[in-house]
Parts: sequence; structure tokens; C-alpha cells
Amino acid sequence: MSLDIARAAFQRLVDAFDRPREPALLRAAVTDDIALDRHAPGDRGVAPIAESFTGIAAVEQWFARTPPGVRFALAGDAAPVPAGSGSVDADRWRIEYAYDAGDFHHGGIWIARLASDGRIAHLSHHPFALREPPGAPHARGGSGHTHGG
Repeated sequence: MSLDIARAAFQRLVDAFDRPREPALLRAAVTDDIALDRHAPGDRGVAPIAESFTGIAAVEQWFARTPPGVRFALAGDAAPVPAGSGSVDADRWRIEYAYDAGDFHHGGIWIARLASDGRIAHLSHHPFALREPPGAPHARGGSGHTHGG
């Protein structure tokens, strides 16, 4: 697969995420037998799998959980995933994404295996670790404070 095909596949995924209640956009982005692993937020690409979905119907249900108004964007260029021994896997690509939900801004990495038609056959969804804003209460409780400085 070429960089242009990978970039187009990820852009179709962004379009589907931006309009999660339009199944035609998801079907244009992924194969019917899509396998999707959603990882817990964590360090780049190493967090454990939190949920897995198999088949387009399961992914449609996951998309339906997306709150209205969330907007996704590509935050870099697609790059082939190393296959080991210095080679690359021509069907596996990665890209950083970003999303906005009101005043909340976050992102992560998508790693995808593309089918021969250029749609995504497998997706690993890796959100970055969540960061606490200065002065915010810790997620585990307690009062807000800053961390040094």
C-alpha cells in the first residue's frame, strides 16, 4: 500500500468518527469484518486493551457511544509500521489523531492494517495518557493543586 492510500484510509476514519450516526461513512472506512482494539489511555502505543470489537455492527454500536459535537482530525502523516529486522509491513500504518470535545482536547495513535481495497481491516485505537490540568482535582480524589513550579 502507498502513503496516499493509507492517508486516505485514515481520513475516511476521521470522517466516520465525526459523523458516528452515519453508517455509510463507517462502511466506507472499514471492512465488514473489522477487528478493533480500543486500548486504555496510556503511554504511546503500550497501554493494555480495554475493549475489543469484531464486525461492523459491533463497531457501529461503539461509534454510537460518541457524544455529539466531538470532532476528530489527523495530527500528523501516516507512516508504515516496522515489521522487524529493519523491514516494514506494507499493509500496517500508524498515524496520530486529535479530537476536541468542547474545551477538552486530546489525541492518540491509530495503528491500522489495510485490506486490499484500502479500507481498514484491523484498528488499534491508542489514546494518549490523560493529563491533569494545573490546579485540577486528582481523578482519585483530593483537592486541586499544582505539581511543582
